[in-house]
Amino acid sequence: MRTKILLSFFIISLTFILSVNAQIPDRKGWWKFDDATDLVKATTGDPLVIVGMQTSVDGPAEGNKATQIPLGNYLLMTHKIAANGGGTMVNEYTLQIDFSIPVANAWYAFFQTDLTNGGDADLFTNTTNAIGVGELGYTSKTIASSTWYRMIVSVKNGELFKVYVDGVLWLDGAARDIDGRFGLADKLMVFGDNDGDDGTINCSELGIWDVALDEEQVKSLGGATGERVPVRTKMGLWKFDDTADLLKAEVGEPLVLSGTQQSVAGPDEANKAVQLNSGSYLKMTTGILPNGGGTLANEYSIQIDFAVPQTGAWHAFFQTDAANANDADLFTNTSDHIGTSATGYTTNAIIANKWYRMVVTVDNGEFYRIYLNGELWLEGTKQDIDSRFSLGSELLLFADEDGEDGTILCSEVAIWEVALTEAEVLELGTDPANQLPERMGQWKFDDVTNLMKATVGNDLVQIGNNTSASGPANQNLAISVPSSSYLEMTHGMYGNGDGFMVNEYTLQIDFMIPEAGIWHCFMQTDPNNTGDGDLFTKTSNNIGTSATGYTVDAVVANTWYRMVVVVKNGSYFKLFIDGQPWLSSGGQAVDGRFALAEKLLMFADEDGEDGTIHCAEISIWDVPFTDEQVAKLGNATTIPTAVNDIQLSENSDLGQNYPNPFNNTTTFDYRVREAGKVSFQVLDITGRVIKEIEKGVQDAGNYKLELNAETLNHGIYFMKMYAGKLTSTRKMIVR
Repeated sequence: MRTKILLSFFIISLTFILSVNAQIPDRKGWWKFDDATDLVKATTGDPLVIVGMQTSVDGPAEGNKATQIPLGNYLLMTHKIAANGGGTMVNEYTLQIDFSIPVANAWYAFFQTDLTNGGDADLFTNTTNAIGVGELGYTSKTIASSTWYRMIVSVKNGELFKVYVDGVLWLDGAARDIDGRFGLADKLMVFGDNDGDDGTINCSELGIWDVALDEEQVKSLGGATGERVPVRTKMGLWKFDDTADLLKAEVGEPLVLSGTQQSVAGPDEANKAVQLNSGSYLKMTTGILPNGGGTLANEYSIQIDFAVPQTGAWHAFFQTDAANANDADLFTNTSDHIGTSATGYTTNAIIANKWYRMVVTVDNGEFYRIYLNGELWLEGTKQDIDSRFSLGSELLLFADEDGEDGTILCSEVAIWEVALTEAEVLELGTDPANQLPERMGQWKFDDVTNLMKATVGNDLVQIGNNTSASGPANQNLAISVPSSSYLEMTHGMYGNGDGFMVNEYTLQIDFMIPEAGIWHCFMQTDPNNTGDGDLFTKTSNNIGTSATGYTVDAVVANTWYRMVVVVKNGSYFKLFIDGQPWLSSGGQAVDGRFALAEKLLMFADEDGEDGTIHCAEISIWDVPFTDEQVAKLGNATTIPTAVNDIQLSENSDLGQNYPNPFNNTTTFDYRVREAGKVSFQVLDITGRVIKEIEKGVQDAGNYKLELNAETLNHGIYFMKMYAGKLTSTRKMIVR
């Protein structure tokens, strides 16, 4: 029966993949380089033209050849796409390039829209092996030498420029103007550059479409041999914060309860948990297809945030037998160590009523690992493919067939279809009691062509006028909102806090006032803007409102602040500046002042108490933060580590350190463009400066920086380089 269920699941999944593939439009041009006697031959469209020379080489798989284009040579493509996107050029298209680079840490050019080859190419890998171009920035992820990749560039001038690698979005660049950069003439130069930044590159396939493919279409194209590429994002996520529906999924399918459960307090005030007693368990639909070379899922990762109210007893974490007819596959035993007889048990033991974030990474045939709060607790005995720990379509949580499943509390469960790396495990955080919830909305104002664009949630709506302005740091822009203008936010939150309106939330506003001694308004809960705003700076530059009182401290003109407002109507109203508490007052009535309707107005007031204000970022959450969580947000120039899509490096001058993660020492390659003073800062995850390194005045050239970890504790840090007016930042992990 188990085999039949798995086969049905696989057929349904395969049918879904094929249906997605069927939605991909036909390519306008397609070149595969498998004919060594005619390397410019087209499968679809016109043959390519080689300018210079090329040779036939092996491709990503047996029978799949490639062409090698040396430095100074390129291919000329006639794509036959008519002008589109509202301009006289091709403004909407998708380009596929299956490529590998023979040597890392060199420049490679992918395509060039200037047919005279009189300027820089339009997409590169740079010497740190990141993909991008100076105008848009570079990816935080990097490529390796002698590895095949399928890169998809989806362009819609005026709206988007996106680069995907093996089905995963690596770069979400700001859209360029119609008929501007990335607009195509009747031909396109592939692998060409004007000044030698076009190292020898191998290409096994080129394709072009006359539309911008969406993310699902790109995913279905897979990798360089067309295989489906496992995603490194969560396949399932369950958080247990909704007491009315403890089985609800944030990602994936709802859980199914066998037995009873109850809602209990979690690791902190804003994070609830579920309690399951002996004999009760949860059933998860994993969504993971067979992988790892077998008929079952042999590669995956599971995160379980848990606490046990009683030690000295057996507790079961998960069970791969959907019928619960066998022993569970992970326990704490009576000595409070974690493991199972097949893998061995941890040396360390857990403590009662302490919260842990456990991550189990499995790759049958390769390894079995258990991490607790970011630290490797067990390098277990690896199992065979399709044997113990391999998954079918369903997985049981906290289930055991013979009573070795003591009462357990769980605040979060997540599952991935890949075995996460140690660095990825560390990025998940090291303490469930000190995690930041996911934002309901975020707006960063860095795209000057669309200042209303949301990073998370719904786009803002502009009422009146606004302009782009400088922000608190290099490459961090802001919006300037003048008097009588404001922004309308649809926050997407539901009524909470025992009311019909949103009574519990956290609001972050990174702001600067260009003029002191006047009124400025931060927020207005009346969506019609017919009453006073709900938070001001008054003429003495103190922050507050008549309902809460005002801060003792005052803000200063032309200084950037990160303000965090924490609201729990019925209990408290708190205001923090740069992580420090500035104001705390009693809460307003449930559904009273500060409660939010469907929309929230930013910087609006009905009678002119809304002087010009600059804002670099707005974020909103549907829970009230603790003081510790607010402190983690740092200040307006803090590197926002909780944002998944951040481009950590503002330019390519500072390379990624190696090794990373590291124990003792690590090395950064860096480049100085012009002679001048060079310095570095080591920052912790909150943005606090831990160490400063002065290199003095250095001539233009390439250098190395060695960092000793002897003064750094285990965790995530950042290295920031200052060279003249340029900065560059890289993330590093100390084991």
